[in-house]
Amino acid sequence: MRKSTRIVCYQFQDKGYCTYGTNCKFLHPLGSRYGSSKGYPNFPYDPKRDVAEEFYRMCDFFAWDKDDVEREEARRGFKDAMVIQFNSLYGTDVANIENWHKLCIALYIEPLPETIHDCKEKIKTIHVNLVDLVDTSRDGVELFASLEELSEYTIESGKYFPKESAYAGGVLKFLLREILPSSSS
Repeated sequence: MRKSTRIVCYQFQDKGYCTYGTNCKFLHPLGSRYGSSKGYPNFPYDPKRDVAEEFYRMCDFFAWDKDDVEREEARRGFKDAMVIQFNSLYGTDVANIENWHKLCIALYIEPLPETIHDCKEKIKTIHVNLVDLVDTSRDGVELFASLEELSEYTIESGKYFPKESAYAGGVLKFLLREILPSSSS
């Protein structure tokens, strides 16, 4: 697995947006949009940790039960923040080859395909957890050999990406997969 480290965009961290948008060369961490800036100022969000881990840690921090209304509200905010972060990293415009190239780079596709059609053809054969893909600029991303392996990992890790979101762009929608229940269950 490849690792990469990037410097945090100070404008995004301070203001929650960046004038460079998806062309910014710096990291736009989810915590800048989700942690303390979204109504949880007492929670010490750690942008160096996995986003799903941080959500579950926040649930423990506030002692929320699984059926707690506040937890469900936080989960909705967390899901929206993941989609917004994905869009910030990889773009939403399916007609922009730069967006597809960003995704190809994150998925280790080399050499970069020359057309959007070729990008899609390469990407549709790849199985990746989208929560991990949001963290890719920090951690690298694991690719799975099959949808079944991806499903097992997703179920075991609890790293589910929201299937439906008002914020989901076309690039994200292209990557969504149906997570299958384990054949042993």
